Amino acid sequence: MPESLDTQPVSAEPLWRLGTAYFSRKVTLTAAELGVFTVLADGPLTAEQLRIRLELHPRGVPDFLDALVALDMLERDGDQYRNTPLSDHFLNEKRPSYVGAFLSAADARWDRLADALRTGEPQNRWGAGPQMFTEQYRTTAAWRNFTAGMDYLNGMIGPPVAEAFDWTSVDSVVDVGGARGNLVAALLRRHPHLKAGVFDLPGVEPVFIEHMTQLGIADRVTFHAGDFFTVPMPAADVLILSHVLHDWALQERQALVSRAFDALAPGGRLMVIDPMIDDDRRGTAGALLTSLNMLMVTPHGAEYTAAEARDWLTEAGFTGITAVPIGVHNTLLSGVRPA
Repeated sequence: MPESLDTQPVSAEPLWRLGTAYFSRKVTLTAAELGVFTVLADGPLTAEQLRIRLELHPRGVPDFLDALVALDMLERDGDQYRNTPLSDHFLNEKRPSYVGAFLSAADARWDRLADALRTGEPQNRWGAGPQMFTEQYRTTAAWRNFTAGMDYLNGMIGPPVAEAFDWTSVDSVVDVGGARGNLVAALLRRHPHLKAGVFDLPGVEPVFIEHMTQLGIADRVTFHAGDFFTVPMPAADVLILSHVLHDWALQERQALVSRAFDALAPGGRLMVIDPMIDDDRRGTAGALLTSLNMLMVTPHGAEYTAAEARDWLTEAGFTGITAVPIGVHNTLLSGVRPA
């Protein structure tokens, strides 16, 4: 439809910002793929030295490296480049906290979003139930990459969770589906009196032991091996389901909440943490985008509203249910098993 000179122009800037956000992500992940941050972990290098080490063509290297500086992924002092603390921690392959592989896998999945929307099927084709984890992560290295990604997510919510509740009244906590223990590690840093545990699939145990040893707390956290759909959850004053329920269909979520209720003693508390969608589905783009990611990685997973989660806890028998924001995009919903 032709526009007259009197028509108010529509700015393209919001769309341009979305496009350049994608560029930023791609530049960062490509740098991780090429090994920029791993090479620079050994010390600063000039652009030419780095180009030779990485076997790159000279044409794009100056813009590529300076774009990483502008994105706060690298620092430049004179003609030498070095990692920032952020890139050195998360994008240096020599560190156990490396998440480049985890983020790159997500990037590849999102290239197939149209296929997921047309078919309703995940783009990780590993079946339903626990085997979707055990099939995908059959080696210790694969579990290491996956659990590093979980650490990346839990690292943003661990400290707020440690402050969101009066932990002085709690003796024990178990993170159900807690990967290699990063969330309970944050709780122990703030509340050293806690007796902590992680309940997860047997394949996780080697990387759990490795990570807890590196953190110096292997003697303070117990690993409980099992499938939480078939093995009773460990007893504790507090059970945490963090980034777990959104992996599963409604029936499975209700089953997990009910199994947590059965494992808790009277007065025990369940904490559920996920990027929950606001009730009118307008204000939480982060949760909605994460829900689309669940479409692409699980057979039936999705994000949900706090009201829906409240219903599941109520049906299971929990009372005193509260919901509070935690971190940037997450909600912590908790309830108590009545005495």
